[in-house]
Order: sequence, then structure tokens, then C-alpha cells
Amino acid sequence: MSRLNALALIYDIRGFTAASRRLGAADLGAYAAGAHRTILDLFAACPPTFVKNLGDGHLLLWEVPGELDPDLVAQVVDGAQRARTAFVAWVAGQRAAGAPLPTRVGVGVAYGEVHRSDDYYGQAINRASRLQDVARPEGVALDRAVYAAAAAQRADLEHVFRRLKVRLRGFGGTWVWAARPFSLARLLRRAGRWAALALLPVAWVLLCDAGVGLPGAQALRDALDERGLILFRPAPTPEAVAAHAPAWRTRLVAGLHGLALPGGFLRNSFAADAAGDEADVWSTLQAAAALLRAPELRAAHLPMVRRALAAPFAPGRVIEADGTVFGWLAHSHTPYTEAEPALWTVIALALALGREGVIPPAQRPRGLAHLALAQRAADTYRPLDTGGWNIFPRQKDPARHSPYSTALGLLALLELRAAGLPWGASEAERDRRLAQTARFLAERFETQGDARGWRRTNDRSDKISIGLTLQILAELLRAEDEAGVALPPALRAAVPGLLVRMDGASLADAYDMGEFTVEFVGHDGRADGRTEGINFLWHPWALEAAWRWLGAAARHGARPLDVVRVRRALARWAVTDAPAAVAGALTGYCFVASETLYGWSALRPPGPLPPVADGPPGD
Repeated sequence: MSRLNALALIYDIRGFTAASRRLGAADLGAYAAGAHRTILDLFAACPPTFVKNLGDGHLLLWEVPGELDPDLVAQVVDGAQRARTAFVAWVAGQRAAGAPLPTRVGVGVAYGEVHRSDDYYGQAINRASRLQDVARPEGVALDRAVYAAAAAQRADLEHVFRRLKVRLRGFGGTWVWAARPFSLARLLRRAGRWAALALLPVAWVLLCDAGVGLPGAQALRDALDERGLILFRPAPTPEAVAAHAPAWRTRLVAGLHGLALPGGFLRNSFAADAAGDEADVWSTLQAAAALLRAPELRAAHLPMVRRALAAPFAPGRVIEADGTVFGWLAHSHTPYTEAEPALWTVIALALALGREGVIPPAQRPRGLAHLALAQRAADTYRPLDTGGWNIFPRQKDPARHSPYSTALGLLALLELRAAGLPWGASEAERDRRLAQTARFLAERFETQGDARGWRRTNDRSDKISIGLTLQILAELLRAEDEAGVALPPALRAAVPGLLVRMDGASLADAYDMGEFTVEFVGHDGRADGRTEGINFLWHPWALEAAWRWLGAAARHGARPLDVVRVRRALARWAVTDAPAAVAGALTGYCFVASETLYGWSALRPPGPLPPVADGPPGD
């Protein structure tokens, strides 16, 4: 017996058993052979590995030795869709000869693990069977993996398939994508004729609110949302959503705590062991910042956090040349420095110094000295007083600012302000830089076709990144709330649309990389040219941006319709998608868990972070 992944399709001819009682043996055999051949021939272009007759239908199985091939999935889904019309056309010809035959077929397609011996069995087959039952009275139903792969090849599928939350026997509640007709008669078959007529307007309203694609449904849903009449599509309050956050933050805190290495650094991946993995200042201080922002940080975590805060300042670790502090290497294997390690160090130290119980009083002077040194390093990447920050030191073009480095500079300034700490020796200089950096970013919000937001780099040919856009929005909303830096009206008006656009977005699309190529002079005095790739995540920053926008919605006169939509989106990200988001964050690179925890930690009452509490981790 062997285990492997496979794409499984099961179809069922509705009413086949009942029809067999009406037909003679010869007629039934001819009907069955013709019906099944009509459907099976649709998959001739992508022959299955295995075919099994199930009586009323067939199991078709394609073994998948490596990654799931989107082209294969698209062909299989296309065949499943065409089965509906091809079968009806074939039956129409048979009925012309006087045979009372069924006309409906249901198809389920799933991807997953199967076991192979003398036959095939396993989860993918069981799920396909349950899915064909979902496709009633007739139609096609797909699981998440199949729909995602097919939709990547065919953009039209989002208009054909509707996402449904169903309970599959043996699998529990799960999301599926189905293309099946709506039947009002089925819904009302138990009601009397006159009662059905009287209830039609009520039924139309209820069905429209439930998401059924009836005429005028979207306009009605908008009208209900505008008036706060929420029936079948809940829009929980931000406070109700935030009640779910502590449990997920606790898991993320425990996961990051488990990456600690003896020297103070953290492994930068959950997938590698401590001996073989890389560790660097960037990922370690980003993780420390996330831990320090989490209300669930406990005293038992502090020894590890303090070691992480001290690790960048071990002898020989800080890079300084000719009176300039360059900070730290971009990564453990690179020979050049970047702004990001310095800025994350400023952020982490600001959080540590600003939160009661993290830095013992006797160690506070050392913490402030480390902060001042990290700020000197960060200043190296801000050569012009424009509000923009650079990714590399001593760039050939000092005005070629990095949108991500600038966003990180704004985040450092925000955390310093929240902690009551200056930039250098001046709180006024901190606030001036904060306002200048926020305005610099706000002025670069733009439209590119259907997309609105910020480009991944300052290259005019680069595309807009939704992940970077949501990060900058979250920070600008925070700057407005905490520092009084007002959003431009056009940018404020765009926020709810940008958030609602991501309602239902796949977590599989979390990574959005922007590559930044710049010429510069390194700390060793040599001219260099490097390309740095930055991964932008949308989910953590969507949480914070939605939370902050909702917190200010009433103050700024937001439309009730926008408020309801953003509340619904926030609930999806922080409740419905939470298990998958946290599980994914704890299996890949450390930075994903760090940003996820950092974003989730915004979901709490306003005010300073609570003192670090006693108690075991996870308490």
C-alpha cells in the first residue's frame, strides 16, 4: 500500500436508480453505457490514472506526483462543467425516442491524499463524494485547493462558482465552491400555494440577504447594510472580534519564543533545526518587537526577549567605519548593510523601554544607549531631509527612497512616540520627522489601472502592492490617531474600498515581493550594486488598518454601509481565517509569525500596553 496525492472526481446521475425500475434490462444497459460514455469522453484530453464504475456514476482519479498542476485542474473542472450540458443534450436525443430518462448530473472534485493498493481510497475520494452531494439538484462543487488552482487559470470562475460554508460528513464545516441552480420551489414545496405567494416578497428579501444571486440582490443587501439591518450576514462589532485575539496571540507568542537560540538570536524559520538555520539581527529584532507588542507577553518570556535585545550589541556586531554607524548586515550571509535591521532594532527597543516590567531600572541606561546607537545607524539611511528613507547606505542616488524602508521609519517614529522617547535627544525632532515621513508617504498614494495604493518600489514601472499598501494605511491611520497627522481627504475616502476589496482574499496570496536594485558605497568603501527582495504580507496589516479605521469611523462621519462592510471583513480575517492564518505563520519563515503577531496585537483597547504579567507562558 502506498500514499500519494491525487485529484478525484465523482459524478452521479440523479434519478438513475429510479429510472432503472422503469426500463427493461436491455434499455437500461444501453442507457447506462451511452450516458456514462457521454460524460467520460469529456476527459479524453486529460486521461485519468484510474476509472471506477459506481453504478449511478463513476470515480475518475488523476495521480499527482508533485505539485498540483493548475492546467490539469482547469481541464478537469472544464470537463465537469461541460458534463452538465453534454448530458442534458444526450438525454434530449434519447427522450425524443420516447424514453423517460433523468436529465441531471452532479459532480464533485477534490484534491488530497489517497491510498493505493488493489483499489484507491482516502480523503480526496471521500471529499469528492460529499461534494457531488452538495451539487444538488445538479451542478459542480469544488474543494478549496481545486477552486484556487482552477481560478488561477480562469478568471471567469469567480462569476460561475459561489463560495458556501457547508458541513461535510466526516470533514466538519468547510468552505466549498459550487455552481448549482437555485430552486425556490424546493424551498417552498411544503408551503401551501397561497402561503407561498404571500411569502414570495419576504423570501426574496431573505434570500437576497443570504447571498443568493437573485435580480436586485446586491442593491438590496447594500440598502440593508446601510440601515444596519443585518440578518444572515453578521457584521460583529470590533470589540466582539477582538475577544478572539488573545488566544491566537498566545499561540504566536509561544511559537516565536520556541525559536530562541543560546546566543540571543532567533532562528529565522520554523522549518529548520537550530543547528542549521540562519539567524540575523533583522528577523530577531522584528520578532522581539512583535513579542513586546503582544499583551500576552509574560515574565517567563522576558529572559529570552532581553537576550534578543542585547544580541545586536555584542562586541564586534555593530558595523562602524569612518565615524559612520552602518548598523548591521542585511542577513547573516550578506556582506552589506541595510536600513531594516537598524529600524527594527529601534522599534523593539522603543517597545521594551516603553513597557513597564521589561527593562529593569538598573539596565535602563544601557537600553537607552543602545537605542541612541541604533538611531545613529538608522540616520545613515536618511541622507536627505525629505521624509523618505533609503534601503542601502550612501546610495549613488540618495533621493531614490524605498517605500518599505520609509514605512518602517514611520513605524519606528510611532513606537518612539508611544513610549515617550525622543529621536536623538529631541522629542520635537521625533515629531517633526514623524509628520514629515507620514506626509511623504501620503503624497505618493496613486492609482494604477484598477489598483490603488503604493508601488512596491519607487520604480515607476513597478506594480502597486496590496500588502505594502495596507501596511502604510495602518501606519497612517495610527499617525492620525496618535500624532494628529491628518489623512488627505482622497486617501481617507479610499480606505474602506481597499479593505473591503480584500474580504475573501486567499491567505495563499499572502506573499507579494518587491525587488529593489540600487547602487551604493558599502561600509568597506567599495562601490556596490545589490537587489533586495522584500516580502509584503497583507493579512496582518489588514487587521490593524481595519481596526483603526473602524475606531475613527464615527469621528470622521463614515458611511454606515462602509462601516458594516469593514466590520464584516475584519471578522473574516480575525475569526474565520484565524486558524489558517496562525497555522501558516507557524510553519514558515519567522517574519510571517512576527508580522502576524504584530498586526493582531493592534486589536486591543486604546492606551499603553499593560505591564508584563507574571505567570507561565500561555497563561
